[in-house]
Amino acid sequence: MDEEQLVSKKEVLELAGISYGQLYRWKRKGLIPEAWFIRRSTFTGQETFFPREKILERVARIKDMKDTHPLDDLADVITEQVNAKLQVSLERIRRMKGVDASVLEACDIQAGPKKVLSIQDALCVGAVSRLKPTARAEELDLVQRTLRARVDEALLERITGGRLDLHLLRKRISGGGISAEISLVVIASADALFDPDVTTIGRVDLQDLLNRIKLDVAARSEEPGSGRPAPEEER
Repeated sequence: MDEEQLVSKKEVLELAGISYGQLYRWKRKGLIPEAWFIRRSTFTGQETFFPREKILERVARIKDMKDTHPLDDLADVITEQVNAKLQVSLERIRRMKGVDASVLEACDIQAGPKKVLSIQDALCVGAVSRLKPTARAEELDLVQRTLRARVDEALLERITGGRLDLHLLRKRISGGGISAEISLVVIASADALFDPDVTTIGRVDLQDLLNRIKLDVAARSEEPGSGRPAPEEER
């Protein structure tokens, strides 16, 4: 997270127009990851900071959804173990930043009316859209094949329980007068260390990506005819 722009807790409360109590209630409910609460030393003592883009987007999403969806139900969607067969509306995924026809093509997904995706497909689309600016076409194919082959129910539980990142790497190897560059995809902790000859091309926070997908699953029940009960009031 060191490379991400941070924002102080005071600024989050002011920019988002929320109270201290709301922020920490959403944290207790699992709507905001514990890992986003970053303690740093300042000249006034210890203060809490957050990754700016992620926290402001997440708070905006929660504020928008809580008025039409029971908060406890929304929290359940975020914190529950996700079934590997959970399906996600393609239209919801297409609204994610950076998702376009080329991303769907890279993930071998055919658009169609009422098309739904598996969690593996949804993670593929999200990861490829984030890596596309820096990755080669063959590397995006490697990413989608890795996610489809390795993401199962057990790995989803690990992603839900703690931060795992997808690392896209390149390594140059040489010997016997031959030099070549290979690409690697590794799913490991955010602070994983690689040998000095490896270059990181891109990294995707899978926990954050999965949480965004689950938020969209919850949002589907807000659509007309969903039959959801009236939301509870924030206390």
